[in-house]
Amino acid sequence: LGGSAETVIVIFDLSNFGLDNMDWGFVRLFVQCFESYYPETLGVCVVHRAPFVFWGLWKLIQPLLDPVGLDDWKYEYVPGTPGENAPMKDLAAKEEKIAERHALETKFDAATREWIKNINGKNSSERDEVAKQLREQYTRLTPYVRAKNLYQRLGVAHDGEVTWTYNVKA
Repeated sequence: LGGSAETVIVIFDLSNFGLDNMDWGFVRLFVQCFESYYPETLGVCVVHRAPFVFWGLWKLIQPLLDPVGLDDWKYEYVPGTPGENAPMKDLAAKEEKIAERHALETKFDAATREWIKNINGKNSSERDEVAKQLREQYTRLTPYVRAKNLYQRLGVAHDGEVTWTYNVKA
């Protein structure tokens, strides 16, 4: 997200959640902070792996939240297409990309060590260039080590960048 982001996304992973590890003090502070200091800043709250007992607690927490933005929305899953993850099966290319990655990591490590030794920052441009190469190389490596996700299927994430736009229906 760019510097113009006005809302945040909060993700709660409730794996292994139970009443014995519920921190009511944190929940109350969290809600109060958002209401008092950051009103209408909470864009999305995602609750992952919520157990059955959570929904009873949610009925207690929900009235504490600001009701702005309670609009209904519909989530639509975009299924993958056959062959979209074919590069993951190309083991020779995958190993080549991983070896390229390791070489760049070694180069970055050496550049970082030199950068630390020279406190005046003369080597920072070389280190910055290797860091840029690492970012670009990761984009080339990704199709070989990670399956496509929803955002790539929708065209939101592409070539290592994310473009957030809003589809406004007239």
